[in-house]
Amino acid sequence: ADFDGLIARIKVRKEEAKDAREDGDVEAAITALADAVAAVEASPLQATLLAGTGRASSSERLLAGELADLLGMLGGNQRRAGQGDAAQASFERGRELEESDRLDLNSSYSLVNAITLPLLQGQRSVADQAAALQRAIGAIQRQLQGERRTDRWAWADLALCQLLLGETSAAARSHRRASELGDDESTRSMVAGLAAMRGALAGREPAVAEQIGQAIGDGGRLG
Repeated sequence: ADFDGLIARIKVRKEEAKDAREDGDVEAAITALADAVAAVEASPLQATLLAGTGRASSSERLLAGELADLLGMLGGNQRRAGQGDAAQASFERGRELEESDRLDLNSSYSLVNAITLPLLQGQRSVADQAAALQRAIGAIQRQLQGERRTDRWAWADLALCQLLLGETSAAARSHRRASELGDDESTRSMVAGLAAMRGALAGREPAVAEQIGQAIGDGGRLG
């Protein structure tokens, strides 16, 4: 009963956060999400998520998935509010969950944002993030063997990581798959994300920025 109540509370807070975000009240969204994260932290089951051994139970996976989603949403809203350090901390916590073989989650939002936010903010170089990018590729490829094989955003996340590492042919294949699975709106969103990264890296890492520009192509094509 306590576990079901916790999951219900999480879902309510997530909906409150989405409503607040749509209304332009980012601070209210942050408050709702932080409350849900605190509720998870108070659960005895939370301590076993990363420290446990063996395959995670269904309850652990459910709670870990909800927590990863919360942390990704929290980090995204903190970034919008200009709280860069707090956003990075949220993404890093979510990354640990999404990267875990034991938990075997089907998300990579925090995983990728934990790597790319320091690049966008000029705090780290692509070389600094190379090992993390390789780990992310491994985690996403594992996810693509299961439930996420037809998830356009999984393929887009994989493509971005591959592209940043200079794996241009692999990135092109992943981008084509992302486009095939998506629609015009999702493709525009992917292109906008790549354009932002290209702009952030143009002055510091022109070769990587050029690779990203080639991936976008004329007219906002991908692949």
